[in-house]
Amino acid sequence: MSDINEYTVQGMTCSSCATKVSAAVTQVPGVIATDVDLATGTLKVTGPDVEDTAVRTAITNAGYQIS
Repeated sequence: MSDINEYTVQGMTCSSCATKVSAAVTQVPGVIATDVDLATGTLKVTGPDVEDTAVRTAITNAGYQIS
């Protein structure tokens, strides 16, 4: 069974931003899927045993902040 974690990402202003965040987080080991809602600035990450720190690092390395 996969866990779903949700993050609020600041700085995403367009679909290109959402794609960049999704692509970065998809590279984190264990991530099966991502779902970005640009309107609310939320990112849902699906996968078993995904490290929270690794997801947060991927988001910040992509140039965005987590609230």
